[in-house]
Amino acid sequence: MKGIQYHIKAIGLSANFLLQGKFLLYFIPGLVIAGLYFYLNTDISALGSVAENAEEISWFKSVYYWGMEKTVGVLQFVSEQIYVFFVLTLLSPFNTFLSEKVDSEVTGITFGSSVFQIISDLVRMIYIVIIAILLELIFLFFYWIVSWILGLGEIDQVMYFLIASFFYGFTFYDYSLERYHKNTLSSLGFAFSNLFTVTITGAIFQAIYLIPYLGIPISPVIATMIATLVYIYNQQIPLKNDRTEAKLS
Repeated sequence: MKGIQYHIKAIGLSANFLLQGKFLLYFIPGLVIAGLYFYLNTDISALGSVAENAEEISWFKSVYYWGMEKTVGVLQFVSEQIYVFFVLTLLSPFNTFLSEKVDSEVTGITFGSSVFQIISDLVRMIYIVIIAILLELIFLFFYWIVSWILGLGEIDQVMYFLIASFFYGFTFYDYSLERYHKNTLSSLGFAFSNLFTVTITGAIFQAIYLIPYLGIPISPVIATMIATLVYIYNQQIPLKNDRTEAKLS
């Protein structure tokens, strides 16, 4: 499928850029945020641990604590999603610049930036993040109902991962969509019409994000680069080398 082919090309080219020492400065903001996160992070998961010995108490209490554990698990998942989107919002000015630079590197197109544009991009990203969070929570809620009715608990984690991946991917593609003057409705249309492609990008982001210590600073940079390149391939935007060859011919 083209979505997979685009990602393979994008991953290869992104790795090549980084090995050449390009775009490495964009890791610094993520490193700062990661440092603050690990410095301030506290463990609030103690509530769920009470269910470990629930079976030794009574059947009724076992069910009660099982339900509490599930509730805490869902709340922790939701809070983690909000935290990740919060990080992406903080990094959005840097990711916007990164996406622009990657685009210029491969297409040769020059994009004008200004203080007004930076502020506009940040406001738009906050708006996009709010939409993404709300839609993700709605999708998760409806899936949770279906899962509870049909007894699909065994695949809950997989479905949570895929749903989250789609909405993460959506936010990374919005950098390019905004640069090419697509409004919010058009961005949503692109995401849902390229559901498989967008979900792959988000899944790559989540997979890298889960790497201990390194995931927070490196995953947004790599996902932004991949999403930018995949968008260019998907929209068949002429590459710089293609333009050069066309002129020579």
